[in-house]
Order: sequence, then C-alpha cells, then structure tokens
Amino acid sequence: MKKIFYILLLIPFLFPSCNDQLDEDWNNPNIYQPKPDEVVSGLFTHLQKNRFWLKDYGEWYWILSGWDQGISQISQVCTYVPYTVAYCTFWADDHYGDVENFVSTANDNLPGRFEKFYTDMNNYGLVRDELKAMEGADYDNNLIYLHLATVLKDIIALQTVDMFNSIPYFNAFLGSEGVFFTPYDDPMVIYKAVIEEYQKMASELPAVYGKMSELAKSTFARQDIFFEGDVDKWVKLINAQALKSCVRISGVAADYVKPILAEAVKNLPDEDYTFTSPVANENRIGISAGGIRQRGFYEQYYQLAVPDVVMLRLNRGTDYYEPEIDDPRLPVLTIGYSEDGKPDKVEYYGVSGNWDRNIYLRGLPVDKVYPVDSCRRNVYPQVNAQANMIRPDRSMNDMVKSCRWAYYNPITFVLAESPLYINSLAENDLLLAEVALKGLASTGKNAGQHINDAVVHSVDFWYMMNSVTNYAGDMSDDTKKILTPAKPGAGIISAYASTVQNEFEAASGEEDKMEILMQQKYIHLNIYESFECFAELRRTRHPKLEPITCTGESTTLVNQTCMIERFKLPSSERSNNYDEYSKVMANDLWGNPIFWVPQNKISEKYFLPQALKNPLP
Repeated sequence: MKKIFYILLLIPFLFPSCNDQLDEDWNNPNIYQPKPDEVVSGLFTHLQKNRFWLKDYGEWYWILSGWDQGISQISQVCTYVPYTVAYCTFWADDHYGDVENFVSTANDNLPGRFEKFYTDMNNYGLVRDELKAMEGADYDNNLIYLHLATVLKDIIALQTVDMFNSIPYFNAFLGSEGVFFTPYDDPMVIYKAVIEEYQKMASELPAVYGKMSELAKSTFARQDIFFEGDVDKWVKLINAQALKSCVRISGVAADYVKPILAEAVKNLPDEDYTFTSPVANENRIGISAGGIRQRGFYEQYYQLAVPDVVMLRLNRGTDYYEPEIDDPRLPVLTIGYSEDGKPDKVEYYGVSGNWDRNIYLRGLPVDKVYPVDSCRRNVYPQVNAQANMIRPDRSMNDMVKSCRWAYYNPITFVLAESPLYINSLAENDLLLAEVALKGLASTGKNAGQHINDAVVHSVDFWYMMNSVTNYAGDMSDDTKKILTPAKPGAGIISAYASTVQNEFEAASGEEDKMEILMQQKYIHLNIYESFECFAELRRTRHPKLEPITCTGESTTLVNQTCMIERFKLPSSERSNNYDEYSKVMANDLWGNPIFWVPQNKISEKYFLPQALKNPLP
C-alpha cells in the first residue's frame, strides 16, 4: 500500500530519462509496481526539478511588480505614469515610508518561500523514509539519493534562514512520525549543522557511490539531471556551498569557519555548473503560457531597467560603448540604444532611485515641453508610446531604437533557452577573494588575483548565456551585433580584469575593497540570482546604493536610509503554529537583521549621500 501511495505521488512528474513504455506503465499502478530504486531515484529527480532551481514564474512576476528588485537596486522601476506623482507615491507611500509597516503586493508571495521549503522539499522526507525500510544491496544502491536529497534540502534551508532568520529545521519533515507543529530553531545552530552536514556528505559520497552496483550507477546517471551521475562534481558543488555558507557567517563566527574553509577551498568546481532542465523550456515565452522565470521577466520587463549601481560600473566612459575602457559584459547584460539601429555607436544609460535625477528620464507625451533640451526622450518611434511599452514581444529591431536608457538584455535574460544556474566560477572567485582579504583561509592566491579571475570567468559565463538558442524572431544583422555581440578577444578581457584588480588593490582598507568586490558580485549575479545579491547586500552593506529622493502624496523621502532586513513569516504561522510562533514573534519584524549581520554593520547605512551621477542641469 505504501508503494501505491508513492506511485500516485509521482504520476504528475514522469521522468524523461525513463523509456516511453515505463512512463506509460507508471500511469497505471495496477499494471506496474516500481522497484525500490525506481521509487527513490524518481523522488530525487523531482526534487532536482522543483521551483527553487526553475525560478518560478509567479514568484518573479510578483517580485518585479510589487516588492521589486528596486529595493536593493538590482533593477529599477523607472516606467510608471510619466512625470506624475504616481511614481513617487509608489516608492514613498507604499514601500519606504515606515520599514515596520512595509507594504508590498508581493507580501503573500515572498513569505511563500517559507512554505515552499517544506512543500517542495517534501521528497527529502519520502526518500529518507523509504531508505529506512531497505537493507543490503537495495540500501547500498539507494543511499546516494538520500545523501544528495539532504544536500538539496540543506541548500534551500539556508536560503530560507537568509530570508526569515529562525525557521523550523531539526524537527521538520517528520509528518510520517506525527510531528506537525515544530519549534523554530536557532539560525546559527541551523547554519552550523548544515555546514557540518556538507562536510559529512562530501567526505562520504565517493565511498557511497563505490558500493553501488553497475546497474544502480547506470540508473543514477540517468536520473541525476544536474551532473548525470558525476560524483566528483557533486563533491565540488558541496564544497562550494560550504564556502558560501562559511563566508556568510564569517562576520559572527570567524574562528568556527576557518578550519572548514581550509578544507573546502581545496576542491572547488573547475567549471560553471548549469543545466538544461527537461521542463524548463517546455512552456517558453512565444510558444504558450509558461510557468518559468522567463515569463515573469517577460510580463514585467518594463521593471527591468538597469540601475546606475550596476550600469556605472559597466559603462565607465561616455554613454556609448567603448570596448577599450568599458566592461566587456556591458552589451550582453544590457540592451543598448542606437538611434538608427546601427552597431557602431550604441549608448548605454542607466537609471536611478534618485528622483531628482530621474525626472529628466521621463517618457513625456510628445506634445509636452521637456524640462531641458538634454533630457533623454523615451518614446517608441512608431507609436510615441511611453517606456512601459518597451517589451520583448516587440521586434528586436525596434527595441534597440526605442529606449534611451538601458534594460537587461532580452536575449540573455528573457528570450532564450537559458540554462539554469547551479554554481559559477566567478561567484566562487568572489567568495575566495573575501576569504583571502579577511585572512579566513589560505586560497593559493591573493584577493586581487581572485578578483581578476572573477571578471574573466564572469565574462565567459555571460557570453555563454547570451549565445544559447533564442526565440527572439528575425533580427537584422545590425541588431544581432548589438544584442548578440561577438565575445571580445582575450587581450581586451584580460586588460579589463587587470583594471578592476588594480582598483581593488589600490582601495584603502577592507571596507573600500569590499565595496569593489560587492560591485562585481552585483554585476555577475544581477537579477539572475537576486536573492543572493540581496542577502550579501544585507550582510556586507555593500555596494552602497543610491539615495531614494522623492515626494509622495503623504510622505517625503530625502536621502532615504531605510531598508528591510528580513521577510516576515507568513500569517499562516500565527494561526496554524501559534504556540511555537509566539516564541519568535517579537523578532518577526522587517527591520530586525538576520543573525549573520555583524554587530558593527547593523547601524551602517546602505545609501550613498548623493546619486552616483548628478542630475542633469
């Protein structure tokens, strides 16, 4: 009976790695009774395919339309009703008037991340329970799935802690044992337990794999959609997760993480880890109503203007792209503007959270007089539409001639069969740079050399992402040169990486160096891994954001310095688990920092004293 329950659970998630006949048989549990290894491997495969890796459409839609990446200036809302109080009100009254009464249309969706940890990771508990009933060869052939399910569960557990601080962890997933109302655990204790579990899994995996039969190894290679059964890659990924987790808590537990980092840095990934999910592009934009991240970006694309916090670190000279001085990633991360659609003179202009500067960016109706001749008129050449008409369902030839400030490149982020992100060399390089800078472990290089590596590896990563198959429709050769540019030569990339390294090494003191390091993290991870950027922003208080200066209908914000520090737990916790929730209720406030924020950082402001680029005169 237990097996029938699992079969019914799995019917919606048939696996492409199985043959067609097996898929058909699984639909009728009276015909086919799966073997134990098929149950466990199937549960594991579905665990890999959950929304934390796919980047769920609904979540991204609401993040961009409500809470918005603008809160951490990874992207910027810059397209509300032109030149009216509505734009200001959106910021001042709804979002930033009172951090403890923070209002967001995404409020119900973002705390949903708390609930998704337990629902989407439920297969971890099922794999664990199934293993308890096995012995002998069956146990040896399936233990690897429990180890890896544990790793996936732990990765998401720490992401959940990073958002909510205290969460139920140690007694979670015990529904089969009748434990339904679990206590909230100390987040530091959770972090340490996970880090130690990473160490255990990494050390045990090779021996666990070695005990498997050849048939079991073959099944594992088919069912593992990340690495196709390559245990060495799993070990390196686990070490990368240990690296990230140790750096995350290093400001409050330096002595604890040092010996763990010393081991983890010895065996990290030597390539970018991405995968093409068997379900990620089934319902892509342009084919049907998809359920993935790209659809969220597509439907909220007008919210994806590139902020100066990112843009001015990419485009270092004039507004035009100048390969000899600008970041080589500029044209693949952002969409440039060319008045005649030609690629020889393309400009890239960022936006700001600062109203005093942004006022000259408004897309005013054509019959209005602009405040100054130099303001950046933003209209569609054919229809005189405002910026919120800039969407990737238009012709790409029109897109490059439409908006005089930059959005994230639709070919790279929206209209492509983008591989899903697991880990990247550049992200690891930036973590290693911090480890070296703060003397947490010997990495074999100094911090500046790791920064150099990060830039080179990030350029490689984003040109790869820009080069995958896209479905943007027909583009002219000129448009292709703008949106899918050729990767610069190694000399140009190396020279730019040396420029960033030199700036990093010339910076005075740890904090100034961290500012440059985190600027590079913002550029590399950007909206693609924005939750990670938001966690690192709160932990380090870098990179410094632009002041939000605007006037709403009831609130005036000038050089605003408030920032939410965490998400509040969903209201269902108060009603469904009140006895345990009441023990953490006093700390469940938007303004209470996550435990890994060092004491000396808690009062440090997030914002610069003035905009990075002065308002036009």
